[in-house]
Amino acid sequence: MLVMGHPIALFDTFPRLMVSNADGVEVEESVPAPIPGPADHLGEDASALYSKIPDDGTAVSNKSVRVALGWESEETADRYFSTRDSLEDAGLVARGRGRGGTIRRVLDEVAAETEQSPAEAETPDEVADSLRREHDLYEPLHRVIRSEWARVNRSSPLAVEITAHQGRRATGIWARPDIVSVEIRAFDHVPGKFLEVRTFEVKPSDGINVQAVYEALAHRRAATHSYVLLHVPTDKRGDLEAAVAELCEVARGHGIGVITVENPEDYDTWEEREVAVRAEPDPEYLDAFLGSQLSDTAQRKIRLALR
Repeated sequence: MLVMGHPIALFDTFPRLMVSNADGVEVEESVPAPIPGPADHLGEDASALYSKIPDDGTAVSNKSVRVALGWESEETADRYFSTRDSLEDAGLVARGRGRGGTIRRVLDEVAAETEQSPAEAETPDEVADSLRREHDLYEPLHRVIRSEWARVNRSSPLAVEITAHQGRRATGIWARPDIVSVEIRAFDHVPGKFLEVRTFEVKPSDGINVQAVYEALAHRRAATHSYVLLHVPTDKRGDLEAAVAELCEVARGHGIGVITVENPEDYDTWEEREVAVRAEPDPEYLDAFLGSQLSDTAQRKIRLALR
């Protein structure tokens, strides 16, 4: 497109700014568009509220945020709390205790505290290799969980999904399990329908330690059963037995199930070392967990089954 002999880029939407160059001549300069914030897609109110919350995860009171926004009046209470709720539903903030209630940002990544000395710490290449090995386990374990494992455990899951592949999708305050299985159960003599949510934390042979139990325990806040799935190849069983035994002892005290797997694709090599004790998660936590972890298809199946 030409105007007065000059081409105009139809899709150049950057704002323009008149500045003086070294010779004192005014020229147009393109101003890059601002990088969207994580809450921008929720609207101006959500973006404004999110900007008033410390970015280091520190909790602040609802009152202080309302004052900072100029929404401290009773007339703006609904505006504040509905906006806050939309941020929580999107997994961007979490509520907390404190006078008048508190709110904090949910950080994308939380660095795990370790007690490794520099000599013991894994190199970036070692970490990458371990992650690759773990990711290689997801598909075969997923297939067995939805087939042989479900059949043996008299389970008829509506959905079994690998949730570890969500990347940077906002998952809220929920620690992200590697695999999730969801089932609706009904009984002959007990009224109602019961939602069974099982989470699985997968660990390769070089990642077997008690930290896996605490990761599974974080899932249990919004699941009925939580498991640790440990890959223990035949040629490493002897070397890993002490670590597996220690992990099982810790898991037993928290009601976390432990399953060891020699060949991820062969259920005959799976062994349930510890039984997962059923928990009763808070319905609000459970609902938010399913909404953040599962695909839209799985969520629709659950809603239809619960009608």
